Amino acid sequence: MEILTLSLGPLQTNCTVVRRGGRTIVVDPAADAPAILNALKQRLWRLDAVVLTHAHFDHMLALNDLPVSEVYVHPMDLPLLTDPARNLSARFGLPYVCRKSAAFLQDGAMFEGFLVLHTPGHTPGSICLYDEEEKLLLSGDTMFCGGCGRVDFPGGDGKAMLESLDRLYELPEDVTVLPGHGCETTIGREKRGGGAK
Repeated sequence: MEILTLSLGPLQTNCTVVRRGGRTIVVDPAADAPAILNALKQRLWRLDAVVLTHAHFDHMLALNDLPVSEVYVHPMDLPLLTDPARNLSARFGLPYVCRKSAAFLQDGAMFEGFLVLHTPGHTPGSICLYDEEEKLLLSGDTMFCGGCGRVDFPGGDGKAMLESLDRLYELPEDVTVLPGHGCETTIGREKRGGGAK
């Protein structure tokens, strides 16, 4: 497996490109479609799928300009795809509506070698992608290095966030965490006081 992380857009959102078994997925295609497409072109990788860890605008601004027909998202975040107030784009004067059709990822599903973990709190449909063999977690805005995603936006839930973090703390401590913003961390580091617990 090869991993490429691009920090893109006004909120420095981490867009993660995963290449495995001849297939390429983009997780959270932030603001800059040309940068994403150029990174793929340089490596001669063809884009096979796009996944959103959640449907806030900063994690999907490039989506409409990528050559895929649908996006994978948890069904509880479906309403955010086409509602600029709920996906927060209206707050920044960038009213965004996703023009792709949606395919759903449910808790416990396997997708491209990742286990889907439903981790609500930041949004109702927030997910993390966990690869047990590679000891890797793509955490979106559920877990950051030294913190977690905000819960004061529409659809946020502080109690659900704490429960989601507790679920992630059960993963092995040496799992590398690639968050939606900021630098990487590990489950162990966050359990020992880095996170919101």
